[in-house]
Amino acid sequence: MQLYINKKFGYHHFLLALLPVLLISLDNINEIPIYDIIVPLFLSLAIVFVPWMILTFFIGQKKSAVIISLLIIMLMIFAYTRLVVSHHEILDVRFISKNIILIPIFSLPTIFIIIKILRQEFSSNITQIINVVSIAVVGLMIFQVGLFYSEDISIDQAQELLNVPLFEIHDLDQRPNVYLLLLDAYSGDITLKNDFDFDNSKFYKQLEERGFFVQKDSFSNYPNTAISMPSIMNMNYLDFISQLPEKKSSDLRIVQELANQNKVMQVFESVGYEIYSFHGNYGRSDIVTENFCRYNLDLNPELAYALINYYIPISDIREKLFEQQIYDTVLCVFDTTRDFENPTKKSFYMHMHVLFPHEPFLFDSEGNKVKATYSENRFDSELKESYLQQLIFANKKTLEIIDSIQQRNSNDVIILMSDHGGRFGVNWAEPSEMDYFRGLENLYALYFPGNESDIPTSIATVNTFRVFFNTYFNTDYEILDEKFYWYEPESPFIQKDITELIKSSSLRE
Repeated sequence: MQLYINKKFGYHHFLLALLPVLLISLDNINEIPIYDIIVPLFLSLAIVFVPWMILTFFIGQKKSAVIISLLIIMLMIFAYTRLVVSHHEILDVRFISKNIILIPIFSLPTIFIIIKILRQEFSSNITQIINVVSIAVVGLMIFQVGLFYSEDISIDQAQELLNVPLFEIHDLDQRPNVYLLLLDAYSGDITLKNDFDFDNSKFYKQLEERGFFVQKDSFSNYPNTAISMPSIMNMNYLDFISQLPEKKSSDLRIVQELANQNKVMQVFESVGYEIYSFHGNYGRSDIVTENFCRYNLDLNPELAYALINYYIPISDIREKLFEQQIYDTVLCVFDTTRDFENPTKKSFYMHMHVLFPHEPFLFDSEGNKVKATYSENRFDSELKESYLQQLIFANKKTLEIIDSIQQRNSNDVIILMSDHGGRFGVNWAEPSEMDYFRGLENLYALYFPGNESDIPTSIATVNTFRVFFNTYFNTDYEILDEKFYWYEPESPFIQKDITELIKSSSLRE
């Protein structure tokens, strides 16, 4: 009976519908958690099901299934051709990636094959062959995903090597609300002056007028979010991870788990704080009380961006599906933080990590939506101007948030920082001295009302919460020596210690 069903019914189009999501997840398997691909897989099936049902009404199940499968395959070939050509090292070749050229090249043979399918009768054997091939291809990819996730990620050993104690905290005199305002990829002062010819001193002065300690000569310990944020939130360097047995240089699962089980939120939870965050920033952590500004269908924004950017060639549609979502989410994060009123009487920790002024560049300096700026030239002046426009708007919204917080309760603590620099023009493999500054120099300012004298004159980002807990919760965390690490994003655990180079750099003079 099973053999009869296989011969009569073509289900290959449903299997092939899974390929776009599976391919992207495999390409980014070190960064995208497996649970984030479940909803996109079901969406892919739904997207295929509707046109298949419509076509079935007119041309029958077998032909409609074959046509849908053909369209999926051609779309994937088109997407990857466009991607490869648009990044070709020969600039004159890149024009081929334009839709006006590629779409006709792929449309003509696709239409020709569809006409052939409509005119030809298909036997059950052909359907069965396509089914078997589809099973083999999808099965191989699922096997690769399963094999990757079957490997032990040594999280228990990582927790031991992290070696950050959770002190017992009793009889707190101070329980201030705490805001972490983290602006992703906000560049430091030297980088803004050298690369953008922009003087940010007005913003620093406005922060100081509001009672902030501003560390103008500040650097993150790592040059990207994937390592920088788990390090900050666990109050320690993560150089020990490369020492774990069978640790691959690109496998980020351990740091993702360390982020979800981070020590900072555990300390706040242990003293009865509510913990608030936003989707994409510890949204999967059990420690978080509530997550705000979730993406539609709770999609992983990086996966959604990759799918839309790869498989939807028409920019207007991409803008509707993705850019508007990003624009609305950034405003949601800013406005939710600015207007936040705790529904309970408990003290709270607000973890506001917003992907801004990080690309995509959708805002002008007043916050109006603009068409996103893209360029393959890492020194593109238009790209820099777009980044600068977003940074200026970030300054404006940050001051709005700070003013609102201080008006509600002037005793609330505010930690303002970025997790790394803007990174424009960085040559990751062969970095110059300026590249190190582009990657690491960051924004850093603290508002510790009534405890200003307890703020050290220089703070490493990894020590941020060690200083806070020692100041407000009477803990005894050791203050770590400042270190700076460099690596290529594709191999985050093959790290180079550049501490002395940064500290002795003439650019800091």
